[in-house]
Order: sequence, then C-alpha cells, then structure tokens
Amino acid sequence: MAITVVPVILLPTMDSERFERCSFSLQDQVSQLTIKMTDLPPFIVHFHRLRWHRFTPHAECLPGMILGCDMAVAEVSESPALRAYLAREQVQPADARHLRHYRLYLGKGGCHEAFAKSAFASGAGSLSRAFASFANGIKLRFRSHGA
Repeated sequence: MAITVVPVILLPTMDSERFERCSFSLQDQVSQLTIKMTDLPPFIVHFHRLRWHRFTPHAECLPGMILGCDMAVAEVSESPALRAYLAREQVQPADARHLRHYRLYLGKGGCHEAFAKSAFASGAGSLSRAFASFANGIKLRFRSHGA
C-alpha cells in the first residue's frame, strides 16, 4: 500500500515565519509539544501514550518529511518507519494496532515525529486542555468500535 500523509490537526496559522520556538516534554507516556508563534497564545499538541519521538532540524529535512504536514500535525498511514519500529521493539499486537505515526513540520523549527496512540491539540488554558482530552476520548471510543 502507498504511504499517505493526512493532516489531522491544523495549527492556528499556516505562516511558518511566525514560528518562534517550541519545547517538548514527556511524563509517563504523555507528552506535550508546546509551540510559540508570534502574536498568538501557545499552541499545545499532546501525544497520548507516546512510544517514540524524533526531531529533525530544518536543514536536514527531506522533501518527503514536509509533504502534508507543513504547520499541521499529520498522520502517516502505511508508515514503513512505524512497521520497522513495531518489529524491532516486538510490540504486542494488541498495542501495535493502536499506534499511529504523526509528523509535524514547523519551518525553521524542523520536523517532529511521534509514534503514539493519539494526538490532540489544546490552547494555553487548562479548560481547553480538559475539553481536548475529553473530545479525544470520545474519538478513540468511536475508532475502537469501528476497528
């Protein structure tokens, strides 16, 4: 099957020139990528049940790493990298079935990739994070019933 890259979360702006910096934090398989952009509140991407993360600097990003994920979190379907990871780490089939490959290109901020169960976004306030978490839980329940 062919690799497809489908944007699932759009950042508040598609203007990569507004990117200032980002920080990545991880605690108990829950990670946050906090993105700071000029004249906008921080934008937070959460990766739920993270298994792997990689950052590639802008200068080392190949064209294939940018396609479909410029200022957007995209899901990479039929990912050879995810298949290789699952085989190398001998991930149990029940866990492997739920892992997704996500990619986000931030212009001069480089490319972030993650293997996680899900990804969702929220704003700077805790209320928006709680709502995003709730909405993500509903999305995951629907996905599991369809599988």
